[in-house]
Amino acid sequence: MPLRASLPDSAPHPSIPVDLAALAMRIGAEAARHDAARSFPAEGFAALAEAGLLSGPLLSAERMEDLLYLLAVVGRGDLNVGRIFEGHVNALQLISLFGSKAQENHYQSEARRGRILGVWNTDAPGHPLKLEDGALAGAKNFASGVDGLSHAIVTVEEPGGRQMLIMPVADRPVDRSWWRPLGMKASGSHVVDFSGVEVAPEWFLGRPGDYVRQPWFSAGAIRFAAVQLGGAHAVLDAAREHLTRTGRADNPYQAHRLGDMALAVEGGYGWFARAAAAWRRGCLGEASEAEQGQAVATANAMRIAIEKLAMDVLTTAERAVGAAGLVQPHPLERLDRDLRTYLRQPNPDGALAAVGEALADGRFVIGRPPRDIRSD
Repeated sequence: MPLRASLPDSAPHPSIPVDLAALAMRIGAEAARHDAARSFPAEGFAALAEAGLLSGPLLSAERMEDLLYLLAVVGRGDLNVGRIFEGHVNALQLISLFGSKAQENHYQSEARRGRILGVWNTDAPGHPLKLEDGALAGAKNFASGVDGLSHAIVTVEEPGGRQMLIMPVADRPVDRSWWRPLGMKASGSHVVDFSGVEVAPEWFLGRPGDYVRQPWFSAGAIRFAAVQLGGAHAVLDAAREHLTRTGRADNPYQAHRLGDMALAVEGGYGWFARAAAAWRRGCLGEASEAEQGQAVATANAMRIAIEKLAMDVLTTAERAVGAAGLVQPHPLERLDRDLRTYLRQPNPDGALAAVGEALADGRFVIGRPPRDIRSD
């Protein structure tokens, strides 16, 4: 599916078609090296910047279906890039939704210059980020991409809810001793201390409570689910390449495994149109309460469906490739670790229960077409 990507202001043309398969390959070219070094995947973001994909209309909430395909492509290239890039997209969308026009213009301009943004909400255990007398104290955990970001939206608890602040992150103390995960090592999700930083008025974004305002907070899960699907697609790629290279792809049992994985991944892409349509109806413009509820329920359903199919793809790929796929430097070994780690998003039980509750009270309707069917 070709996409047209906005280019920086200095580009000779307003847009170019993006070769998604080639982009995924470029993003993933140095993934193994960054996994081993636990380093920021700069080359992946250089590829996105050169394609004009760090800013512009394609990253907006209005282009959600195209954006989901782009997020999947980035995840197919490297889930670490995908995780950080999804945070960048989330930040730009939060600024557009809750920020001033001056803030939106400024950070879109920064993104066109290659700057990367993030969203860090999780407080460091025992040392939560607080705002006291105009200055910060405390730290953020799971601060993904800290070694490559220019700014991050962080949250502090205020009487009216969590307040967003757009913070510059350069030169902040970073504790890298904590991040020793099974996978996603190159995402650099470290602990960042903001103690002593005096907060400028222009850093405030929106009002207290906006960060968790529904339906945007829950419905936004479709973005990380799209990245995860790209990771499952990469696992399928690795299994297919291995079976083809070793001359085992025509074995009937292996052909069944390839078929099972293909059906699962293609089924995941089938969620994009429906989720984007629910987002358009429930998260843009003057949406009704029912439409907002449908957007949240659809996001929960898509998230859980992709988690389940991704786990099935991982298990099938492991059986297809065998022990060789679990030994470095086989690409499946890294992909397996990264996808299993990234799939562990918060509160999956609550998301699945919410789908059932929404089905029971009519907010989630099975078989709903993504667009109206017309007789003419």
